[in-house]
Amino acid sequence: MPVESHIFTVKEVNRYVKTTLERERALQGMLVRGEVSNCTYHSSGHLYFTIKDEQSQLPCVMWKDRVQQQRFRLESGMRVLVEGSITVYERGGNYQLNAYNLQADGIGNLFLAFEQMKRKLEEEGLFAEERKRALPYPPRRIALLTSATGAVAHDFLTVSGRRWPGRRIILIPTTMQGAGAPASVEHNLRLAAILPEVDVIVIARGGGSFEDLACFNDESIARAIVASPVPVVSAIGHETDFTIADFVADLRAPTPSAAAELVIPDEFALSGHISTLLERVFSRARDNFRRQGKELDRLLSVPALTNPRALLRDRAQTLDLLEERITTRVAARIDAAAARFHHIEGRLEALHPQRVLQRGYALVTRPADGALLPTATEARAETELNVTFSDGVVRVKTITDALSGEGI
Repeated sequence: MPVESHIFTVKEVNRYVKTTLERERALQGMLVRGEVSNCTYHSSGHLYFTIKDEQSQLPCVMWKDRVQQQRFRLESGMRVLVEGSITVYERGGNYQLNAYNLQADGIGNLFLAFEQMKRKLEEEGLFAEERKRALPYPPRRIALLTSATGAVAHDFLTVSGRRWPGRRIILIPTTMQGAGAPASVEHNLRLAAILPEVDVIVIARGGGSFEDLACFNDESIARAIVASPVPVVSAIGHETDFTIADFVADLRAPTPSAAAELVIPDEFALSGHISTLLERVFSRARDNFRRQGKELDRLLSVPALTNPRALLRDRAQTLDLLEERITTRVAARIDAAAARFHHIEGRLEALHPQRVLQRGYALVTRPADGALLPTATEARAETELNVTFSDGVVRVKTITDALSGEGI
């Protein structure tokens, strides 16, 4: 090794490579197309991922401030265009693309963000039909969130005035497009919910491009609609336009004019319907009166009602017969019970010990404790015995057999 050669530290080498690459203008502000892999959103807010093609791969990093500006969430498997500059991570000694903008390759960023948000909120159950509420019929007061200068408010008021003149509608001017639209809609939703007697909120906007309607795909508007204590009707764009607000609203109207028709009943049609219902009620009442009148006539022709005293006499005679039957049956049962009692009494009398003794039997007992001695063996073991007859007790003594030694 030449003596005069400079010996670099590892840090100096990495610093030199970093400086050289970052001075190369072709590597700054470049666009790179590739497929995303190893995508990680770090807890710090930074995004780390790799883009690759069939032959190579390139590590990428996007710092937190840039991540917050992206309209969609990056996922592994996506094809993207990454705008950024080549830099070197000195400590690791590897180069990477410092990304500061992402574009979906082959699909618009706004549409991709829409699809991702739609999938997320649907998985949370915010689109479920069982969560949505029915509208009051008819509503007491309607809060209309729309631009104060557009044609939407005029169309809504015209249709509502034709259907139900005098129906109370509160117009709340709202920003319906641009960066300030989500905050304006969210704020006015909360405002409308606390206004007296407001029981329906309508968010209405005329047609426009997908980009014009993109603010209604904002997560904050979706969650504000779900959180509203008052039912919300979404009337955004034309019939073919769909936004996240449409999916979470309690009811979606294809157009603002259609929203007025869905929310506000036709007064004349409703009056006609009420008249029809009243006629049905009166008709059924008349039919019911006729049926009840016929039933009353039938009841009045029953003998019990035309001559109630005759019915009472028949009932009295029936009661007399029942009383006689009950008395006879009770007496018969008493006699049968008495006969059974006397029979049992006779059997018990015959089995009384005194009656047995009168027939010539005797009881042999031990004098000391009066215990009955039913066998000769037990009697021979005693020196004295009590023999009970029907007319008294005789005490006897036993004698001992000289051969056996037992009493006899």
